[in-house]
Amino acid sequence: MATSAGQDRSENVTEQLIRLIRNMPESRQKKLLDLLNEWKMLGQREHDRRSCLIAVDYSTQERFFRDFIQDISAGGVFIETRELFTIGQEIYLTFSIPNSEIPFRITGKVTRATQEGIAVKFKNVSKYQEEILQTLLDKI
Repeated sequence: MATSAGQDRSENVTEQLIRLIRNMPESRQKKLLDLLNEWKMLGQREHDRRSCLIAVDYSTQERFFRDFIQDISAGGVFIETRELFTIGQEIYLTFSIPNSEIPFRITGKVTRATQEGIAVKFKNVSKYQEEILQTLLDKI
């Protein structure tokens, strides 16, 4: 017995997904994988993110970069970039906090890398850094 979508009712959801994915071009499979990873990350976030546009200087052991933070939380940021990074890569961030003349510096680890940018989780956040981040988030 077929459904209106033309699929056998005895076929379970996993089987349907596998069949659909196998029939997709690889480029669409990659986009689907990115989307699924993003959904997974949404469910795993410890902190609410706030949209923003903050210039950020950041570096790896090898290079320096300048881009924009697209969203921020007490636990990390998403940086819009076309540069290539690997999951787990450590980066060092420096950005300005409104109404502060002292640049905010923090270390992070890349937790997700997409065509749009990188998600960075802050590492070793001190109590002082937590307070600064919370003050920033309260203003956004």
